[in-house]
Amino acid sequence: MKNKAVKRILTVGLAVAMTLTMLAGCGGKGDSGDAGDGGKSENPKDASFTWWIYKTDGEGQYYEDYVDSPIPQFINQQYWDVENGGIATAETGSQLKLSYLVPITGSEQDNFNTMLSTGEYPELLDLVSSPESPQALYDEGILMDITEYVEKYMPNYLAFLDANPELKPLVQVADDEGNVHYYAIYAFMDGVEDPWQGTCYRRDWVVKYAEPTEYVWDWESDYVAENGHPEVTPLAQAIKENNMEGWKKNEVTAFSADYGDDPANTYTDNVIFPSGTSDPITISDWEWMFEAFDKAIEERGWSNDSNAYGTTVQYYGYNGLGDVTSSFGGGTGSYYLKDGEISYDGISENFKTYLECMQVWYENGWLDSQFYTRSNDIFFQINSAGVNQGKVGMWDGLVSTLGTAIRTSCQDPSDQADAYVMGAALPINDMYGGDAQKFVEPDALYQSSRKGAALGITTKAKDKDLPTLFTFLDWAYTLKGSETIRIGLDEEQLSSVTLNPDLYAEYEIATAYTEGMDEDGNIVITPTLDSSNSLITALAGIRMDVGFKLTRSGELALYEQHSSAVVENAYDQWTKFLNTGNIMDYAGLLTTEETDEFNKIQTACQEYSSQNVPSVIQGTLSWEDYVKGYDNIDLDKGTEILQKYVELAKTAK
Repeated sequence: MKNKAVKRILTVGLAVAMTLTMLAGCGGKGDSGDAGDGGKSENPKDASFTWWIYKTDGEGQYYEDYVDSPIPQFINQQYWDVENGGIATAETGSQLKLSYLVPITGSEQDNFNTMLSTGEYPELLDLVSSPESPQALYDEGILMDITEYVEKYMPNYLAFLDANPELKPLVQVADDEGNVHYYAIYAFMDGVEDPWQGTCYRRDWVVKYAEPTEYVWDWESDYVAENGHPEVTPLAQAIKENNMEGWKKNEVTAFSADYGDDPANTYTDNVIFPSGTSDPITISDWEWMFEAFDKAIEERGWSNDSNAYGTTVQYYGYNGLGDVTSSFGGGTGSYYLKDGEISYDGISENFKTYLECMQVWYENGWLDSQFYTRSNDIFFQINSAGVNQGKVGMWDGLVSTLGTAIRTSCQDPSDQADAYVMGAALPINDMYGGDAQKFVEPDALYQSSRKGAALGITTKAKDKDLPTLFTFLDWAYTLKGSETIRIGLDEEQLSSVTLNPDLYAEYEIATAYTEGMDEDGNIVITPTLDSSNSLITALAGIRMDVGFKLTRSGELALYEQHSSAVVENAYDQWTKFLNTGNIMDYAGLLTTEETDEFNKIQTACQEYSSQNVPSVIQGTLSWEDYVKGYDNIDLDKGTEILQKYVELAKTAK
């Protein structure tokens, strides 16, 4: 088994002559430790461990060797309480001696593969560069089965998994009898990570061109309070049926905006959407905006410009990760997970309803008429020229496009003066399909997995002081441990250790962060330095990628990010819904053989859908004929491959 792995790794073009001497430069002080002695020691309590790490943090600017950075110094000076967990005293705890191997920048992947192929790897491996899963590395004799240590010395880690059962199958491996095995320790986000992209729209066009509706949702009414929406929507249908339950007269008759002295923080307006809020909620809210965008485009003389439109979709007609595709009862247009069951969503009633909506948008001229030709555009940069020129009303864009950023590149003089971009949440369908497709929150979207990097413990560590090591690792899954590794040392921690070199003293920093409490009783963490300051990462220990990555909406605390008001609002909108439906994380659990088989099925589906979904949207191919095209693709086999891992998670003990 191991020989096969070595052969497989060598075939990717590695030269075995490339040895660990490439590690010169960043890890010198720790490089002469126990990593090369076969992992064995005459002293069974040997607590020296060498850690291959990947991430960079400008170490050349702030220190020569990673072991000299503040957090490794702090960790090596602590005494770890194996019996009770956490940090103890010299009388009740044991110390670790962590050292580090750091590959030369640009050589990380080659270096990792060389270590595995030569057997010259240390006790701890950041597996971000691994071409194989932790289980495969265990089968090849490289990693340990660490189950007994996780279950005995990592109660915080296990408590988090118990509180977030949807993550368990992504980090556990269950055998045929349902017994759980751990082959790696995973970092996690304690909430939803702030997105770097999301739905953006021209708020200034809404202010200028949208007509306030006569009625809006009445959120103070008993009906809306109980059901989350009026009895009949959208407004035109409610008026047609003469049923205004949950609607109220709109008090706003004209929109206006005040940009203030600092638009990113001081912009205000009185926009109220048909759903009765200041941010768009529903599909009908979006269509109301599209009508306004039409007016803006027409006034600027761009009605015949193919780069000017209301919104667009990816060239094959949907997003395979979900997003707006998921707004019609849930789904991705591809393989999809809901309530513990895998299905192929591309032939579902939900996907059919999505396509019906896209047909309407296409016929009304709201959808980019050339969407199917933009095959070279990644989803967050579709027709970037048109977006930057101010010709597009709504798009999937970057944080950097929010606020006034596009003014300088807009073509129209009025847009150069007052263009303003805001972020929107995915819409909830209130118009199309049946009851099963309406008022269902999107559940599949492009959102970072809460599961982060994996840390493997190699067989070189089997005779060492693993209880102390795992006690330290479990501390990383506490609030204090997360704050320390992800942000840095607080004032009390600084006073308890001797740092040499001491970046805190050198840069006159008394604490890396402060803790407070908001009015709801949540812990609020505020870093001392702005995220743009490169020193912030050098003070932290994030290169040891374990524990929790703290987020603005975290379970442990709320991590302030020093963002502008328009960016904060976008973050709130883009993280309004959670990704539970797409199967990316599950696909990463497959064996090599299963991956090959699943990829063949997935490729066949993608090729067929990309060629035919645009025709359904354009009205030249019926839904029934589209579905028939899947007859020659074994969709059930793809479902079976993925469902296996969902079922193992259900039966895990």
